[in-house]
Amino acid sequence: GAFSLTSLELNLQSLGVRNLVIIGVATDVCVHTTMRQANDRGYECLLLSNCSAAAFPETYFSALKQIKMQHGVFGAVADSPALL
Repeated sequence: GAFSLTSLELNLQSLGVRNLVIIGVATDVCVHTTMRQANDRGYECLLLSNCSAAAFPETYFSALKQIKMQHGVFGAVADSPALL
């Protein structure tokens, strides 16, 4: 994930950031891990579903389902028009 062995958390803290909009490829791996790491650190996370992807549709939709489980236990999912 993006928080491992990087200065991302320090940079976000110095800017006062508390909410993250997350996009990227490998939704079921890198993106998912980054969202969990961010949530563990107290960030509110939103994954833009139409701005992320995975190698296989079934793993992509599984990752989205996991994010939304238990009323968004570690984030929320929306598409980019909903954000804009």
